[in-house]
Amino acid sequence: MEVNEQITHQQTPVGSVRPSKKRIAWVDIAKAIGILAVVAGHAYPHKDALYEVIYWWHMPLFYFIGGFFIKPLDHSWTATRKFLKRKIWPLYRDYLIAGSAIIFINYFTEHRSLDYSINYFGRLLYGGTVLNGYTSAFWFVTVYIIAHMAVVALITYIQPQWLQWLTVIGLFALGTGYDNAKQLFGFPLPGNADVALMAMFYMYAGYRLFPLLKRVISSRILFGASVLGAFGFAWAQYADKIDQVLYMKSHNVTNGIFAATVPILFVLVVIGIANRLAKTNFAYQLQWLGKQSMIIMFSHKAIFYILEKLSITNWGILAMFGVLIPIIGVLLYHSTRSMVKSIVETPV
Repeated sequence: MEVNEQITHQQTPVGSVRPSKKRIAWVDIAKAIGILAVVAGHAYPHKDALYEVIYWWHMPLFYFIGGFFIKPLDHSWTATRKFLKRKIWPLYRDYLIAGSAIIFINYFTEHRSLDYSINYFGRLLYGGTVLNGYTSAFWFVTVYIIAHMAVVALITYIQPQWLQWLTVIGLFALGTGYDNAKQLFGFPLPGNADVALMAMFYMYAGYRLFPLLKRVISSRILFGASVLGAFGFAWAQYADKIDQVLYMKSHNVTNGIFAATVPILFVLVVIGIANRLAKTNFAYQLQWLGKQSMIIMFSHKAIFYILEKLSITNWGILAMFGVLIPIIGVLLYHSTRSMVKSIVETPV
C-alpha cells in the first residue's frame, strides 16, 4: 500500500535524486492500530458510542498517514508517468487482483450465478458504494487513489501554501455540505469520488503536519493534552452531550467542522501511542502487522461472511479471525515461496 513508503524529503520532486530511505517504526505501528480498529469496527454489531467514536478516526488515520510521503512532481510527462506507474498502478492492480479473487470465492461460497459474478466484477470496476458484502471495504482504495492523485496535483501546480490550504478546506466544506452523491446526482459516483474531497483534506494535513509530528508526539504535555481532548469528546458522545457521526463511505457526516478537526485530534493520539509502542519489546511484531494492513483491509469482510455461514457470530471472534487468517495466509505464502526458491536453486 502507498502508505507503506519510507521517509523522504517532502519537497523533493519525483524524478530528482532521492536521499536514503529508512522505515519509521511508529508509522507502521499506527497503521497496525488503525487496521485493528477497522476490523473491530466492522465486526462490532452495536451502533453505540464506541462504534461511532471508532469511525471518527480509523479511516482518516490512513488518509492522514498517506500524506506523509507524497511529493510534488517535476512538470514533465516523464515524472507524471513514473508517478502513475510506481505509485498509482500497483495499488489499483492489487485492488483488481484482490477483488477478483474475492468475487471468485464468493461465487462458490454463496452459490452465485455466473451472471451475478460478472455483474459483481463490473461493480468492482465502478467501485465505491455499489460494492457491498465481501468487498464492502474496497471503497477505501479508490478514494485513496483519487485523493492521492488530487493532492499530488495540488502541491505540484499550486505553489502558495495558503492557497493549497484554502483549496482543500473549500473542497472539504463542499464534500460535507450535502447528504450523498446519489441524492445529489441520482447515482453514486464511480469510486466514491465525492468522498475523496474529504480524504484530500486529511491527506494534505498529513503532508503538511508530518515535519512537526515528531516534536508533537514526543512532548508529554502535548500528548497528554491530546489524550484528554480525545477522551473528552468520546465521553461527550457516550453521555449524549454531543451526537456526531462520520461514516465516510456512506457520506454520513453530522458536522463538517467536527469532521475536519476531531478526527485529526484522535489521529494525533494514535500516532503518539504508536511512537511509545515503537520503544517496547512488541515494536517489531506491531510494525510487521502494520505492513500487512492492506491484505487485512481487502479480506476481513469476506472472512466475516464466511464465518457467519458457519454460525460464528461473536464479534470478538470475528475480529480475531479477520486479522489472524490474512496473517496466516501471508506467512504461508512467504514460507511456500522460500521453499520453492530453495528447491529451484538447489544444484541437481
